[in-house]
Amino acid sequence: MERILSTESRQRLQARAPLPVDAHKTIAVKRDVHEFVIAAPAADFARAFRAVVTSPTSTFGLIRVKRPSERMGEDFHVGERFQGCFSLELAATGALEERLPIAARWLSALLALAPARRLTGWLEDALLSNYAEVRAIVTDPAPGQPYRLEYAYLEGTPIAGTSTFTIEADGPGQCRVRQIFEYQEVGGVALASFQRFGLKFHDQVVQMEMEQAAAELGVRVLSSTIPRAYGAL
Repeated sequence: MERILSTESRQRLQARAPLPVDAHKTIAVKRDVHEFVIAAPAADFARAFRAVVTSPTSTFGLIRVKRPSERMGEDFHVGERFQGCFSLELAATGALEERLPIAARWLSALLALAPARRLTGWLEDALLSNYAEVRAIVTDPAPGQPYRLEYAYLEGTPIAGTSTFTIEADGPGQCRVRQIFEYQEVGGVALASFQRFGLKFHDQVVQMEMEQAAAELGVRVLSSTIPRAYGAL
């Protein structure tokens, strides 16, 4: 399951234009906000969250992050671009795993072959990816201010806008994470597909990021505004 951007994919990523929201378009600009309370101090959770989203092995549901080889495992920096990729391999093998585990293993081996990797990579890049650029990172906030990560979506993504994460203290030994997703679908097809299932997958990814970062510290997510049912998608 490839996680490193090829030279060609990297060049295309660098050429992609930002996709800011435009209030004059007929498709509405929307704002999706979720909050999580974590049983850990803000500084500890910020560190764990950073470790999870930069880990070369992290996967969030069917989504994995693709970066240039020299950036794998490193902290993100302002201006860095990355790709969030829906994994055809995970989707295909996962569908078989419970009922036909032997077939799932054979399929996984087949998809590991170079011709299959090239085909699935092309399909994932062309049709099943989001692209983004880091716009702001605050890893050492002033007293009373939150830790912060913001990234903006790029051309080739079905939505324009930004995602912002803030982490701040919320009483002794715990913190509150707020995820603000301001977005606008880029066209009619994106509008239909994103409202049918795209937003659900987005929320699922955010929930998994919170849970994995909490697990990194051995603590619990005490509360979440994301519907519990989305965790089973």
